[in-house]
Amino acid sequence: MNITELNKKFNTRLKCLKYLEKLKWGKTVTCTYCGSDKTKPLKSEAGRHNCRNCKRNFSVLVGTIFQDTRLSLPKWFQVITLMLNAKKGISAKQIMRDVNVTYKTAWYACMRVRCAMIDNCEKLQNIVEMDEAYTGGKPRKKYPKNNPSEPNISKITSKRGRGTKKTPVVGIVERDGKIHLKVIEKLTGRNLLAMLKENVKTDNTIVMTDDYRAYRKFDDIVEHLVIDHKKEFSRGIVHTNTIEGFWSILKNSIRGQYIALSKKYLPFYLVQAQYLYNHRKYRGNLFEKYLKAAVSDEKCLLHYKPVKEVKKIVYNRKKC
Repeated sequence: MNITELNKKFNTRLKCLKYLEKLKWGKTVTCTYCGSDKTKPLKSEAGRHNCRNCKRNFSVLVGTIFQDTRLSLPKWFQVITLMLNAKKGISAKQIMRDVNVTYKTAWYACMRVRCAMIDNCEKLQNIVEMDEAYTGGKPRKKYPKNNPSEPNISKITSKRGRGTKKTPVVGIVERDGKIHLKVIEKLTGRNLLAMLKENVKTDNTIVMTDDYRAYRKFDDIVEHLVIDHKKEFSRGIVHTNTIEGFWSILKNSIRGQYIALSKKYLPFYLVQAQYLYNHRKYRGNLFEKYLKAAVSDEKCLLHYKPVKEVKKIVYNRKKC
């Protein structure tokens, strides 16, 4: 779906509502509150229905990311299309300019769209790679005390990765498959092992990592192959090039689109990167598939704030 097709097909609120009703209910309208199919449409307001069982009025937007929104549905559809088509992400500032809304509205809409992208159902298997990356700004230049106007290049240290104050992000990717991402504050063997068990079918699976000591506990539960990057980058099929390639995409996305991300909302941005990567080979109607999830998920933000801790929203494994 592109913007031209979208504006022709969904240029009114009523067309958007009919499409969402078809995706959520099919031919039989069901009450959102009690689940009864004894409903009738309200003549006074298009898109709203009355339940004869619980006597409440409702629409297809109740209990979804669109609930209580003041943004028109055609503009919602435009935001969703822009975010699905931007393979390296799109900033709220760009959404603001393209959809002609305020920055506050664009930011809030983007966050709600990311809520419906949360999908932790499928576990990985076969050959998987696991690695960590670090997000955050570059370290500031250190100026010598004897001449504070000019930095001493030889004494400037730009330490990267482990040992810095940057936020660690751990990823597990299945070769030619999907990826799972998670922000883990402490990269301990216990935490990494817990993430592995949660996201990978350990039976008949080979896990490949670098020689970081926290991965050594994997040897007890799964076939674990290690590549020492100080000596070599690959040894036959033993490498972590797939996950390294994803880190390149993610970091270019942050640098090019978002410039800077807050640590609090970083998991939401990782959800978007994960969703786009996992659907990179999808040949169906991704717009339709996304909306099916959007009308079945409850909103995770209320009055511009998460309804609970961001990590609990993002990393809560759904019952599939």
